[in-house]
Amino acid sequence: QLTTLELHSNFPRYYFELYSAFSCMTMPINALFPDDKSQIHSLCLGSGRFLRSVLVPALIAAGATINDGNGLANNGNGNGNGNGNNFNPVILQTRGRTFMDYCHHRRSESRKKAKAAAETTTEAGECSDFLNYSYEVDTVQHDGRTITDIIPCFGAGSFGTVESKACIMDELLPHLQILRLIGVGVTEAGLSSCHTKAMTDLYDVLNKLRELQGEGEGQRQDGSGSGWICDNPNGKICVVNTDNVPLNGTKLKEFMLQLAAENVNDNDNMTMTQFLTNKVTFHNTMVDRITSQRPGSNGLVPRAEPTPLKALVIEDLEGDLPPSLVMQKDEGLGLGVVVRKKAGQLDADIALKLRVANGTHTAIAHVMALCGLLMTDALSNPKGEGGDCDNHDGDDKISAKLMYYLDSLFQHQILKAAENLDDTTTTATTSDVQAVYDDWRRRLIHAHFGLSTFFITQNGAAKGGIRIGPIIVDLVTKGEDVTCSTTFALAAILRFLTPAEPVRGSGNDGIYRGWLNKTKRTCTSTGAENKDCGSDSGKTVEYADGLAYNIQRGWYEFRCACEVAAPDKSKDESQPLQILLGSFSTTMQSCDYEGIIRAYLLKSDGGGVILSRNQPSDEGEIRCDCQSC
Repeated sequence: QLTTLELHSNFPRYYFELYSAFSCMTMPINALFPDDKSQIHSLCLGSGRFLRSVLVPALIAAGATINDGNGLANNGNGNGNGNGNNFNPVILQTRGRTFMDYCHHRRSESRKKAKAAAETTTEAGECSDFLNYSYEVDTVQHDGRTITDIIPCFGAGSFGTVESKACIMDELLPHLQILRLIGVGVTEAGLSSCHTKAMTDLYDVLNKLRELQGEGEGQRQDGSGSGWICDNPNGKICVVNTDNVPLNGTKLKEFMLQLAAENVNDNDNMTMTQFLTNKVTFHNTMVDRITSQRPGSNGLVPRAEPTPLKALVIEDLEGDLPPSLVMQKDEGLGLGVVVRKKAGQLDADIALKLRVANGTHTAIAHVMALCGLLMTDALSNPKGEGGDCDNHDGDDKISAKLMYYLDSLFQHQILKAAENLDDTTTTATTSDVQAVYDDWRRRLIHAHFGLSTFFITQNGAAKGGIRIGPIIVDLVTKGEDVTCSTTFALAAILRFLTPAEPVRGSGNDGIYRGWLNKTKRTCTSTGAENKDCGSDSGKTVEYADGLAYNIQRGWYEFRCACEVAAPDKSKDESQPLQILLGSFSTTMQSCDYEGIIRAYLLKSDGGGVILSRNQPSDEGEIRCDCQSC
């Protein structure tokens, strides 16, 4: 609504606001990369919370030589110098563009603050490099304080559309000069096969890098020609995965080789298979930091516990990792990065994490959820520590009983199963096992940082096999007793997966309804309202995609993908575990459940109690002395 005269008289003021709004924008924005892309030395495929709260901060710290208090590494403006220490990561979202939009918004806000501080500029070249992109990570301290770290990143992009992927392939990769590391942070579903979008995107990036050897436009810093180089000790790009899939590096390499075999091009000077073997190394890793999200952030701001001792464990048997990343622990940066250089060390870390941390987490979450305890921070009440666990009410006594149960599970089962573990590739001493539990227990009773117990129960049937099954196998192998605490842990999982009503057919889109402890089973059905059930509908809360609970009404929803052999051996086909469990409409004698429980325990992708090493076969019996229990 301004006249020409008014616009000209106020030109400086209006110019900056127009410039800020439009000069850096493409409609739509397909990538946020700096003009000088040669400063980027690492790529992060995926924008998962683990990757952003564990790997990226470690990469930034590894290259930091100056920190001005704003989280900006090196010379204070984020421009790396390629001195062998910097990683300067760019984060590439696999689907969608939420992270890219978030970074753009944060930088726009930073520009406004800079304008207010009279630090603005109108030079054309400042559009891409004026102020770094960054994101936030909340860390909840044990005293209740929340510390927000500002983590710089050196660009953001997306594989979500054809146009945004083209920006990565054609505008970013050809301009790289030194590439040291590729981080991978996708969901477990993304690692389910070689043909998922995340895996094909990773393959496309690696294949493009193969093509760009000697064809890039940027001069190498040593002046020896064009194209990217890798200055790691053995000249191999390090691929580091941040998902807790067993042998994730080995799996990634298998997927890439499989895709290479499906996309053979005889005209290539170096085949993709040769490139993957000679120029890339895929590290097996373990990530261990409990991470949720800031309320209301739509997953864009990780909310995490303080960094554990082993937040990121990387296996580096051949010495391929950049020295600055290997030396982090020795330099006292406190970012929980541990590098394992001997065979079997990472296997021991993973085995202990599965048995100690994950096993107790799964065991306690199902019990707490069935009792209507929604968050794990209910375990933290200090009054309950070491108290009398019998015949007392109140939250403090409940937490004491639950921790007594977990301590018993560890001391009498997990410790005995895991101590002196001496498989061909895994070694762990009693002190190793105890140290892992002591660290985990401290994290678990964090009074100000809890996770949803119902959220943890997802995939409970599979988790029971992956996390508790090995404990049973080790106990039986060593001739130790399987006691009540282990039995109760499995019973709680199966109880959680029992529908409130007998189920026939496939259920409602694979979603079933269970009932909470001390709730009448018949009161959980839709429309069940009478004087015994009450009339208050309560609040229905969604705890996962398509799954909800209503504590007042006493019900929750769950999914279960486990199929087991029907106890009736006249039927050859497998049946869903939850349908078999739900076939009991009234309280039965324990022996009536034995066939179903046994079928679950002996299923390789169920309870996982596969006894080898000359132990009883599938036709043998696995028994617990119920009288002594």
